[in-house]
Amino acid sequence: MKRLITFAINKPILNHIFLFFLLVLAFFSYGKIPKEIFPPSTLDAVVISGTYKGASPDILDKMAVKNIEDELKNLSDADTIESTIKNGFFKIRIDLKEGAKAEEFVDDAKDVISNIKKDLPSDMDEPTVRVLKKAFPLVTIAIAAEDKKENLLKAADELKSALSKIKDLSDISIRGDAQKELVFKLDEKKMQAYDVRRSDVIRAISSLSSIFPIGIIKERGKHLFLSTVNGEKIVDLIKDTIITANGKKIRVGDICDVEYLLSDPSEISHFNSKPNISVNINKSESGNAIALVKQIKELLKEYKAKYTGYDFEIYADTSVWIRNRLNTVISNIIFGLLLVSLALYLFVSGQIAFVVGIGIPVSFMIGLVATELLGYSLNMLSLLGALIALGMLVDEAIVVAENIYRHLEAGENASDAAIKGATEMFPAVLTATATTIFAFLPLLIVSGEMGLFI
Repeated sequence: MKRLITFAINKPILNHIFLFFLLVLAFFSYGKIPKEIFPPSTLDAVVISGTYKGASPDILDKMAVKNIEDELKNLSDADTIESTIKNGFFKIRIDLKEGAKAEEFVDDAKDVISNIKKDLPSDMDEPTVRVLKKAFPLVTIAIAAEDKKENLLKAADELKSALSKIKDLSDISIRGDAQKELVFKLDEKKMQAYDVRRSDVIRAISSLSSIFPIGIIKERGKHLFLSTVNGEKIVDLIKDTIITANGKKIRVGDICDVEYLLSDPSEISHFNSKPNISVNINKSESGNAIALVKQIKELLKEYKAKYTGYDFEIYADTSVWIRNRLNTVISNIIFGLLLVSLALYLFVSGQIAFVVGIGIPVSFMIGLVATELLGYSLNMLSLLGALIALGMLVDEAIVVAENIYRHLEAGENASDAAIKGATEMFPAVLTATATTIFAFLPLLIVSGEMGLFI
């Protein structure tokens, strides 16, 4: 250590060049480092998803999901299995055990799907298997206006398309979305005039769909509503379609009204007392939350100008927390720098105060460069660590500086005082730092998802 300190003192120009390049590297590293709330801490997971249009959750569970789950339980690398089933759609998430390789598990899961394919409905698409990509919550955008839901959905779809072009954004989803359904409103009087029974008409209309099941049947008053998600999509062609009911050939349009309507909403929300559609946005692992939110806000300005009377507002902005924590760290650095420099200037000397004052930001710059090289991110945990390290750095800088000043007062020249003062305090400073490291070291033993988080 003495040789290193002596070399640094005897080569002042080299120190200045090194400091300049460190400043440049720290500047670029800060721009490249991902900024997020928490670091990636999820175990590897695989997702199996499938669709069967028109099927209820209960039917899907019995026909497909339960069989797949039973087979997946036999795979040794599967830790937990969680299924989500909706009308016509299911998703099975398999969290893998620590150390398991997701790519190898995907092959095993595909073999499972191939084995049970014979037990699935013949007209059902084969479920897909993929590795779950890590995504992190970023912002939620509210699109609110006193307008029809169709228009709100149109604006949301257009915004989603524009957002998907921004790099490092992922899993952009629309909450409150609704699909258009083809609705047949059967007229009881017209069916009586044609002398056809309701059951015959329903059976004939069901044949219009090439995929089973056709949809959902609802009865309100004297009208029967049959909504379908399959079959022909042009209303006029459907009205002109000839069906056979009770031995008679009848145009669909002669006994019922046909139109496309939005499906029943699964959720209803308001923003500032206005009906709204929400757009949830996540970011990829490498995305910079603060920079991405700035891009999103610039894009929303364009849409506010384009859609008059519409509110495009961001809420649940996670970048605010990151920005606040960064501001806390920076303010602590500046405040600590001023207090330490002032105390050393008043009680020791101006030279010592200047050197210690430079050491604090330089140490933080080294940390930034190391963080970027190791592939870590600036998050609430790493910034908390920076605050702890900053406190240690200030304490130890004062101890070393005071010992150097003691040698100066003893009549030694500045070079010898710096070498002896720093060398003498090296064991003490190293020991003080090691005690803090050893205090937190047992946390690395924790296993599972909490261990990854720590």
